[in-house]
Amino acid sequence: MFWGFLVLTVATAIIAIDVDVIGLFLGRPDLQFWNGAFYQGYSLIVDVFSIGFVSGLVYLGWRRRNPPLKLSYDRVDREEGGYDRKGYSIDDRAFLFVLLFIAITGFLLEGFRIAAVDFPSFEIFSIAGWTIGQAVSFLGVDGAETARVLFWWTHALAALTFIAFIPYSKAMHMVTDVIGLLVTDQDSARALPEPVGAPSDDLLSLFTWKDLVDHDACTKCGRCHDVCPARATGAPLSPRDLILDLRELADASSGIDLWYGPGAEPNTTTGAVAGDYIAAETLWACTTCMACMEVCPVGIEHVPTIVQMRRQLVEVGDVEAGLQTAFQSLTRAGNSFGKSAKQRARWTKGLDQEIKDARSEPVEYLWFVGDHASFDPRATEVSTSVARLLSHAEVDFGLLYEAEKNSGNDVRRAGEEGLFEMLREQNLEALASAEYSQIITTDPHSLNTLRYEYELEGTVIHYTELLDRLVADGSLAVSGLSGIATYHDPCYLGRYQDEYEAPRRLIHATGLDLHEMGRCRENSFCCGAGGGRIWMDDSGLEERPSENRIREAVALGDNVRYFVVACPKDMVMYSDAVKTTGHEDRLQVVDVAQLVERAMTGVPVG
Repeated sequence: MFWGFLVLTVATAIIAIDVDVIGLFLGRPDLQFWNGAFYQGYSLIVDVFSIGFVSGLVYLGWRRRNPPLKLSYDRVDREEGGYDRKGYSIDDRAFLFVLLFIAITGFLLEGFRIAAVDFPSFEIFSIAGWTIGQAVSFLGVDGAETARVLFWWTHALAALTFIAFIPYSKAMHMVTDVIGLLVTDQDSARALPEPVGAPSDDLLSLFTWKDLVDHDACTKCGRCHDVCPARATGAPLSPRDLILDLRELADASSGIDLWYGPGAEPNTTTGAVAGDYIAAETLWACTTCMACMEVCPVGIEHVPTIVQMRRQLVEVGDVEAGLQTAFQSLTRAGNSFGKSAKQRARWTKGLDQEIKDARSEPVEYLWFVGDHASFDPRATEVSTSVARLLSHAEVDFGLLYEAEKNSGNDVRRAGEEGLFEMLREQNLEALASAEYSQIITTDPHSLNTLRYEYELEGTVIHYTELLDRLVADGSLAVSGLSGIATYHDPCYLGRYQDEYEAPRRLIHATGLDLHEMGRCRENSFCCGAGGGRIWMDDSGLEERPSENRIREAVALGDNVRYFVVACPKDMVMYSDAVKTTGHEDRLQVVDVAQLVERAMTGVPVG
């Protein structure tokens, strides 16, 4: 459909240039090119793409009779009958009908024109027009000419109607998409924009002009709806519906009435956007996994929009209880566990050698460990494996010990901008007191905010990247493991940092065979912990995202025994999920670093 529409648009422009500009305006028939071999090739190409265009439209109409999930307008946040989306379906059908009418009248116009000039031999290259012309040849030359004039006006009026229809229909995305794609910021979720400002009586003041363009750019394709882990597991969030609701709100606030619907649902522009118009539970359901932004064909930045509305919720204290507890712990202790800062490095006590304090002696690598890798027993086992591997490879590394605080990545994405600023300031002060060349981190969430939101000099890398280098240069000799594993791409390592290969190379280096899940790499499914969700209650979900993912891994077959992760939060979430799904004996959750250590020491997995 797209290429057919594009070719037909270009073809019409070619005729206009040749006939109207060169022939009529300039009066230079000697320069006209719409003839001879060019005309024959033009006719063939245009007809082939026109047939494709019509075929696509017919298929679209047939597919919409029983639409797939992503094209269904059913809402996930309201009961059936509590909303009205008929207007969108009417707009879809009108869009389809107008395009199909233009295409068919164009075919008929071409057929009548060829019949009216009595079928010159070169017109055979217009395969569709020639065929239609033969079918209407019974009209004779005069009858065909009369029909040609009639359909010329019909086709022209239909085309002009479509142009007038554009601003009031889904066709407007042809304009807004171009603008949106030109100004989209690929890093907007990685480095969140600063808060827009305090809410005012103007509801739209909460959004930037780019946000408003995003709202209008949505094509309702449903790709974000299809991949959203919140939607897939029963949470009341659909990125598509969220954007459409905000579009309706913007239209209603601006006094715009579209022909196909009543506007905002509910039909009100009073109260706050976050909490009143968009339900708080809808906004808190987001894991900020960025899957919606990854698949969006028009560059809509869902995550920054959601975070901006979360900030409004935090300002008025509309915060889930578990999240509020985490905020209090982070404010008081600098970590979400509420533990004393002196306990942050307690996991190092069992190591054979003491890890350097980067504040008192220079190191090549400063290891920013992160909260879960420092405090959660399931993740601290991974930290000890990483430490032993780095020591074995004689890597010069150290810690900040009690001076390290939570990086604030999830804090900021939960909408607590002030707390994030405090944590960032404390960490920057600690980092300034240390002497190092590079920063490594075990936590992809910390990796993201250190890279994009701390404005640090020097590189920040994930530990799998460093281990990959050490294996490649022979500093770590690994091999000997056997079996089949599958690997889960962490959202904040994969989509956020575009790192997919280092963990896979390490898995292959250990000797394990890697079987990929259907949702992998940039299409990986979220564990459900991001954006502060790890601190919130998810007991109300139909199925936790981590459980959904474990079932996907199990579906690969009984031969897959190891579920490999590269994120402390993943270790926590999936260790719980294999138990709650009853697959603890069937599937072992293991970190990449643990695999490498076992392959180096010869200790079997399991």
